[in-house]
Amino acid sequence: MIKNYFLIAIRSLRKHLSYSAINIFGLSLGLATCILLVTWIRHELSYDKFHEKADRIYRASLEYSFGGHTSKTSVSPTALLPAAQKNFAEVESGVRLYNPSASNGFVIRQDDKLFQERKFYYADSTFFKVFSFSLVKGNPDKALTEPNSVVLTRSMAKKYFDSEDVMGKTIEVGNKGDYTITGLVEDAPSNTLLQFDFIGSFSSLAASKETSWWSANYETYMLLTPGADVSALTHKTNELVKQEVASELTNPGDYVKYNFYPVGDVYLKSGMASDIQYVYIFGSIALLVLIIACINYINLATARAADRAKEVGIRKVVGALRNQLFMQFISESAILTFIALIFSFLLAKIALPLFNQVTGKQFDSGTFINLEFILSSIIASVVIALLAGAYPAFAITAFKPVSILKGNFKTSGKGIWLRQSLVVVQFSISIILIVGTIVVLQQLSFIQNKKLGYSKENVVIMLLDAKTAAVYNEFRTEILRSGIASHVARAIESPTKIDGGYSVMLPGAANEIGMIVTANAVDPDFIPALNIKLVAGRNFTENDYIKMRTDTITSFVLNESAIRDLGLAVETAVGTTIDMNGRHGEIVGVSEDFHFAPLKQKIEPLVLFTEEYQFSTIFIKLKEGNTTELLAKLKSICNTVTPHRPFDYTFLDEEYAAMYKNEERMSQISTTFATLTILIACLGLFGLVSFSAAQKTKEIGIRKVLGATASSIVLLITKDFTRLVLISIMIALPLAYWIMYQWLNDFAYKTEIGVWPLLLAAGLSIVIAFGTASFQAIKAALINPVDTLRSE
Repeated sequence: MIKNYFLIAIRSLRKHLSYSAINIFGLSLGLATCILLVTWIRHELSYDKFHEKADRIYRASLEYSFGGHTSKTSVSPTALLPAAQKNFAEVESGVRLYNPSASNGFVIRQDDKLFQERKFYYADSTFFKVFSFSLVKGNPDKALTEPNSVVLTRSMAKKYFDSEDVMGKTIEVGNKGDYTITGLVEDAPSNTLLQFDFIGSFSSLAASKETSWWSANYETYMLLTPGADVSALTHKTNELVKQEVASELTNPGDYVKYNFYPVGDVYLKSGMASDIQYVYIFGSIALLVLIIACINYINLATARAADRAKEVGIRKVVGALRNQLFMQFISESAILTFIALIFSFLLAKIALPLFNQVTGKQFDSGTFINLEFILSSIIASVVIALLAGAYPAFAITAFKPVSILKGNFKTSGKGIWLRQSLVVVQFSISIILIVGTIVVLQQLSFIQNKKLGYSKENVVIMLLDAKTAAVYNEFRTEILRSGIASHVARAIESPTKIDGGYSVMLPGAANEIGMIVTANAVDPDFIPALNIKLVAGRNFTENDYIKMRTDTITSFVLNESAIRDLGLAVETAVGTTIDMNGRHGEIVGVSEDFHFAPLKQKIEPLVLFTEEYQFSTIFIKLKEGNTTELLAKLKSICNTVTPHRPFDYTFLDEEYAAMYKNEERMSQISTTFATLTILIACLGLFGLVSFSAAQKTKEIGIRKVLGATASSIVLLITKDFTRLVLISIMIALPLAYWIMYQWLNDFAYKTEIGVWPLLLAAGLSIVIAFGTASFQAIKAALINPVDTLRSE
């Protein structure tokens, strides 16, 4: 019987080849989309879950509030882990991590090889006890015990030594001296937040000998005992912290506490890395594309019901049972789905390079061509075959033989209502995706063109190390003398990522008004180099830095938000004395508010101040001209004045764009899959119009004989489908508006959706649907009526 089902199904698919091709191609696109997006989703959900003890590893993240300003960060102070291990039995072990090279790249030298590296981590000796990174060579218990020890990844060993025989050899790490290689570790997998190339021993740092509660620059991971109560540990930890920092919590409502995140949740749920909402969004897109592909199958199968009705009637007359007929149609659905599954893997493999480019990942075909993934795909395909094939099978096998053989099935409206409803669903989904894509692109354009309050164009960013700082005046003079730049400036951090958290007080004011601010030490060239506007007072001068060196008096420039939150007026704030974490001095200027954080956040209080020893970044404002030639001249100057480090740089506008990589990725993926969704929907519509035209063949012939024009025939065939698209528009536009309104609410500064994205989506859907339908309708309208009426 099964063999018979199989043979009949194959014959049916071959007999109606165009129908089969439309279904297979549409379903293949839907499945390929799912394969790619599910691959990405699985990767996102797998971050740091590969560690053997992942269910017991938690990261402690700092949250604090001063003067009504609350902030969350992923870091913690050096004192937290030792105190937790000493006081709480639940903490079995732990590790502190620090990556200073991320913001100020380390220059690594080995003989004549010189590179700037940004993935030089420091870690406690317990690193390999807590995490399951594979140490190829070395003792995991001792590799990070001694000061100036370092573990290299395989790729770094090849890069610096062209060999994995590196044990006991040394590398020179910037101005920190020689580090002895005590281990070789596998490269960090792509699904971990800890993307290291080097792991230095934490004991190499002066901070390892401190137990500070306030210098929060380190990531702290704790390995808890099996069955530990995390909630109870969190409460006890925060009670201990409250005691330790009580003397600093002077204002009512001020607090310092720590939140504990399972290591497997840090990436998506801590708010410090990626965002779980993108998993939901792309998962929804995958599901919607697959639903549309399944709708195609249901629509085309029910549309063909009239052609299959006599076959079913005859089979029933000769004794076929309904369940046998049902299995026959389900078998056809299963075969078609299985063929589509094979093609979908091929399409996914072909599209993988483009998908990697869009997502920023490095998947290979082996990612989804493995036993687990293939078995999951087969199970999913069986479910799809059952779900997509069940209704057509029930619908066709439910009619009584007498009704079928009398021809009543063709006039039945039972299948028509469902097909029309599913077409509405298809195009509603497509319209929602079109609107979503337009709004995302609109917001990206808003971000890229938003006036930030500073100039980001033609600004080169380079790192400032101790050796460069020693020759900085010569370096700056040579650049300005060369004529390639108008300004050369220094600061701690770039305006795209100012992270420094400080406390500002107004001494002598009632209750000593204080608040948390973001602050950045800058030199006098910083404000003019980035064209930051001052609304009151003046810029820093060299005299301000002389006073800082000789009398430890700091000068401050505050932004308008900081002035306002301190209760001052912009017009009278200049000359006011403030204290900032032990620094004392006057406000010398007030800057216009500028965006130093992503546009998802409103502009917070910011302080620029004088403190030369903290400078770690150089900003070079290039003049207009050939960028390649300007950079070549800059490289020549760097090689002459700072030969100790490689020529390495970024552009400020590139850093700014990088802040919105998730939004950029979302726009690319939504554009790609909105296009696919429309294509699949159009395939289904094309098939339905084809069957509709085929069923009206004789009617069309009679109408043409009676004088109907081709245009009236086209209108006859397409009007019902156009009406369905109009219904889809009325349903989809309000829903799309609401969805995108909610998405835009994540941004403090955002574009307005307006009417035109809705009108454009509606217009596109009408044009695409009518174009698809009219193509086949025109073909039917041009058939010679003699051919269609010959048998009559």
